[in-house]
Amino acid sequence: MMSLLSSFVSADLSNLQQPPIATILILLLSVAVNLITGFLGRRGMDLEEYRRIMTESRIAQQELMAAMKTGNQRRISKAQKRQQQLSQEQMKMSGNRMKASFFFIIPLMLLWPILGRFFGNVVLAYMPFKPPFFGTELKLINWYFLCSIASSIVTQRVLGLTFEISPKDSG
Repeated sequence: MMSLLSSFVSADLSNLQQPPIATILILLLSVAVNLITGFLGRRGMDLEEYRRIMTESRIAQQELMAAMKTGNQRRISKAQKRQQQLSQEQMKMSGNRMKASFFFIIPLMLLWPILGRFFGNVVLAYMPFKPPFFGTELKLINWYFLCSIASSIVTQRVLGLTFEISPKDSG
């Protein structure tokens, strides 16, 4: 056991610091973080209730728009009250989802300084165009941010945490 640990400590990890291995490593890290957070979020919420609230909220929004077109103040007031009530329920459900994210922030905050020291100022990826907020050379934070956004969208879809409200559901 000791020899395995000492061989790991003395291993040359410099290959992991350069693209494309470093690029893929950070991508896999962001996918892993999003999967864990997604699983925790899924366990912490009732998806059917969330779907019901989202669908009812969409219907209430459509009713409010229709009431505003007619100018019926009583109908507008009723639709606004219903939409406010549903917004509070949505916020409560979203709060439950956010709790999973907060549980994961602390270990990630401990990991960032280690990753920052390990990768240093290495360019991990290059953008094929000039985006407004990043340069064309992506270092650790920029590359992780982009990977995290992209993998979050995919993992949330795969885990069923996002969904489309079809026209038949909303009316």
